[in-house]
Amino acid sequence: MGMNKAVGFLFRLMLAAAACVCCARGNMDMSKIRREGGATITSSTLAWVHVSEGLHTAHAVLVAEDDPATVWCRAEKHGTFVAGAMHGGVCSVPFLGKVLRVEGDFEVLVSVNGSAKVRYVQWDRYMAPPHNAVAAHAKRFLAVREGQSSFPQAGFLAPQERRAHLVAGADVVRVDNAMVLVEDEPVSYDLRGITLDGYINVSNVDTVLAQALLLNPGPSRQRVVEEREVVVKQLSYWGSVKGTYVGLPSHVVSPPPETEEHDLVWGIQNEFDRMQRQILEYDLPPGTGVRVHLIGTVRTTEAPYNGKLTTTYQDGSQVSRVIEGLHMDQRLVLLSANYSSPYYIHNNTVLDIPAQSTKLYSSTTTTTTTTTTTTTTPEPPKMSMVGPEKPKSDSLSTTSQRDVPLEADSGAAPLAVWPALAALLALAAARA
Repeated sequence: MGMNKAVGFLFRLMLAAAACVCCARGNMDMSKIRREGGATITSSTLAWVHVSEGLHTAHAVLVAEDDPATVWCRAEKHGTFVAGAMHGGVCSVPFLGKVLRVEGDFEVLVSVNGSAKVRYVQWDRYMAPPHNAVAAHAKRFLAVREGQSSFPQAGFLAPQERRAHLVAGADVVRVDNAMVLVEDEPVSYDLRGITLDGYINVSNVDTVLAQALLLNPGPSRQRVVEEREVVVKQLSYWGSVKGTYVGLPSHVVSPPPETEEHDLVWGIQNEFDRMQRQILEYDLPPGTGVRVHLIGTVRTTEAPYNGKLTTTYQDGSQVSRVIEGLHMDQRLVLLSANYSSPYYIHNNTVLDIPAQSTKLYSSTTTTTTTTTTTTTTPEPPKMSMVGPEKPKSDSLSTTSQRDVPLEADSGAAPLAVWPALAALLALAAARA
């Protein structure tokens, strides 16, 4: 069942890819919006879509909320786009002082996947075009005013002329004030209610994350204990969904079994440092040590998903819709400590004690996976040593013997180790 869902999602992705090809061929053109100072940027939620005669366009932007039959359109004339209103399959635009009526070869303004929020801002000839004004062409912005019988007069604002050109019935009027269409950009996203639609790619990689040395140079058996910290990067990506702005702050509640809440940057791969603090311990014979490798299994999963995306705007208003995307997650799912066979410190002779492995951490996520093994450059090995000193109460050791941690490249290490080795050698000579 999961495979069928994954195949269905891949089919939808293929359709989306085909749509993108159409966009590249001119069937869809993301709209431009004005910034302060006159520059324009590309909108992520509004687009101009070419329509054929009689074709219904989903999510077309209405000229007036109470008139669902009249939507924004634009037509190209002599290489220039001019804006107006489409009603009854005819796009009526002002051009050179006359009304140009176009049938079957024009574009309609749409809200991509129903994601856009628009409103009107009052303008007059003494003002610059408003922030986020929606453009029909480079320097022409969508404008409207209420005409006779409350029928909207739609057209475009030409800032250089300080006039708006509007269609008023069979005539074109030039006015000093109008309402300009602007896009409300979101300030944040919230994604929750997520359902993973099966996995399309799961892989496990075993990596050496750290190494350690546990040493017991003393004359008696001791249990050596060391606390180690391992930092692993967790990656999370929820896709660049059509009709959303990349880079906005977002809050995501991931689905079970790894139910987590994260503050992310939308549309990019986010990284988190996850720290594992674990105890390494081994019951060592006198004069021996053991090498420890911390092996982490890092799982990478890719899965289609659907969920409820809530968009918050500057005025505090919110709009929710269901989206589909592709999720990628990389995290530590298993951490093990592999202990070598103990060896004598003074000559590296290996004792006849088998190596062993201890599971330190395990994730609750279970999937069918492919596992590979890789070797990385871990942290330099650290030594933890129990010496022939008086027991102390604050030790991590189960025998209450104090641990003496030593860096492998520390200049102080010989001062602590050699007296103990000398004692061992003397004991060995006496027995011989």
